Amino acid sequence: MTQTPGAMNASPPAPAAASPERRACLFALEGSRFAVDVRSAREVVLFEEITAVPLAPRYLVGVANLRGTVMPIVDIRALLGLPEPRPARGVRALVVRDGGVQAALVVDTVLGLEPFDDVVPADGPTTARMRGPRPLMAGWIQWAGETLALLDVPKILAALRPSMPAVAEEVSP
Repeated sequence: MTQTPGAMNASPPAPAAASPERRACLFALEGSRFAVDVRSAREVVLFEEITAVPLAPRYLVGVANLRGTVMPIVDIRALLGLPEPRPARGVRALVVRDGGVQAALVVDTVLGLEPFDDVVPADGPTTARMRGPRPLMAGWIQWAGETLALLDVPKILAALRPSMPAVAEEVSP
């Protein structure tokens, strides 16, 4: 095979390093670690001023103004089977969204954004003995050698919605 002058030996481009396409926002609540798909997580906010809502369900901590939106702040500990201490002032929350519905979920600590590859089904045979809030889970993910419950934000918001008309909804102009 002859090469023409100036021709380069073209080799196929090296394949890009395979990287996970999904990322999770990891957080801790009452000493347990959980994850939500980053596509449902909007931001982490520290709410200093919270307005109580009379006759609200126990899990509705209150509402707060988030850049002009009345944001419901909810404590999902009971939904997750955790003890329910009432949050004090200075509530840290993870704002989550499903379509036009959003709420701020009380969290103790945000651990960061981490990539993940596989989601093990919540009721799979390998996870049958694991404890977790199965009705509210999308499955299990691995992080730093630990198996975390990947929470299903649409299921959580749906569980809150029937008795909580204060869930923030975007209104189309």
